[in-house]
Amino acid sequence: MNFISFTRRLWPYAAALGVVAVLLTTVPAQAGNIWAIKTALSPSTGLPITGGGSWIVNKPSGYYLGRAAVGSRFDVVETTGANWHYGRAITTVNMCGWVMPGSMDYQVGSQADSCSATTKDMLSHRQNIGRDYNAPAHQAGDGSAVATSGSCPLYYNYFYGTSFAGGANGGHWANYAGTASTTVYYRFTTLDRGAAVVRDPVLGWGFTVAGCTGRPAAVYNDGD
Repeated sequence: MNFISFTRRLWPYAAALGVVAVLLTTVPAQAGNIWAIKTALSPSTGLPITGGGSWIVNKPSGYYLGRAAVGSRFDVVETTGANWHYGRAITTVNMCGWVMPGSMDYQVGSQADSCSATTKDMLSHRQNIGRDYNAPAHQAGDGSAVATSGSCPLYYNYFYGTSFAGGANGGHWANYAGTASTTVYYRFTTLDRGAAVVRDPVLGWGFTVAGCTGRPAAVYNDGD
């Protein structure tokens, strides 16, 4: 076999290797776009949400898990047709969850996605994030009016991370909002029993110390 014949026999392999090389150099790693957060509009009132930024919830129109403050960073993994965004709230809470339509301000970078479909499904079930809800599943979108001690601090954040099993990521009080009103609207208690999620009529959604606020006459721990 002469050199020319040998070279021609190698062409198909060289071509295949070339295609692989091109693919390796042109297919990017999975990465999400990081956005700065701005104040979103409340889906119920159409006005900017009380306290600013965006609620972090367990699913679109779901339960309150925390707050992404104005200017904080959020890595978008998925966006629904209704413009809810699933991904990681990087600043302060380092938590996977959903933020509100209209909460993306401007892009500030990118990083490898770190919030999975498995985590998204886990978050969507309320028994995985809290206990002692004020209503059965799917029967209320607001809290029940309860009294406070009159000196309860309210924080917009309590969790750090997304390991909700047994309340493992609770106790990280952050973003102090002020003293809670004497009447707030109770929604649920965190799994570690350390905090209650409430809507304050002045300060908006947040967390109070669990023993600082009352409970409805009946609470519920049914799944959804």
